[in-house]
Amino acid sequence: MKPLIYIVEDDLNIQNVLKIALENSQFEIMLFDHAKDLFKELNIKTPHLFILDIMLPDINGLDIIKRLKKSNTNHQIPILVVSAKSSELDRVIGLDIGADDYLVKPFGILELVSRVKALLRRTIKQDDNHILTIEKLVLDSKKHRLTYEDKHQQLTHKQSQLLTYFMSQKGNVLTREDLMHTVWGYDFVGETRTLDVHIRELRKKLYQLTNRNDLIETIHGTGYKFEL
Repeated sequence: MKPLIYIVEDDLNIQNVLKIALENSQFEIMLFDHAKDLFKELNIKTPHLFILDIMLPDINGLDIIKRLKKSNTNHQIPILVVSAKSSELDRVIGLDIGADDYLVKPFGILELVSRVKALLRRTIKQDDNHILTIEKLVLDSKKHRLTYEDKHQQLTHKQSQLLTYFMSQKGNVLTREDLMHTVWGYDFVGETRTLDVHIRELRKKLYQLTNRNDLIETIHGTGYKFEL
């Protein structure tokens, strides 16, 4: 069975580009002009992936993400934002409220397909060994829940994947290319702002829990290292 992707996009030209590119890559596609139609269809069938625009005629795409993440049925389904809103703040907001990836229009078809495949590859199967513990820091990678002593932080899906890799490689220097390939599943080295945004937001949440801002160390010219 082909993976099913729900696309919410009101620009008919972009709809057509997305549909052709993804159907040629052996995905099943359903297109929606309005968010209300998406939520009606979700009562019938659940997709493997969402692709969302931000600026929509009825409901803002960010509000769609919030609603999906509150749903018991849909909160684990990965979300790729495809938007003309290209500022760093736009990316931070989108990723921090739960989007798993953010692609700016205009985009390359090969990159789009690669990102879609990467998101699906890393979410269709989950490892049973989902609890990671280092001293007092405990990460439940299935629930995306981080605990330190008696305090808790909820992570986004990608923040959880990123911290899982950091914790499993504690003390090792990880290059930016390695992090992009392992966590996002593609090698678009020039598109590293997504990584920067996730690490900055992850550092904030770690600091709120532990009162330490040195857990993810920047290794200049190379990448990052996690220590506790």
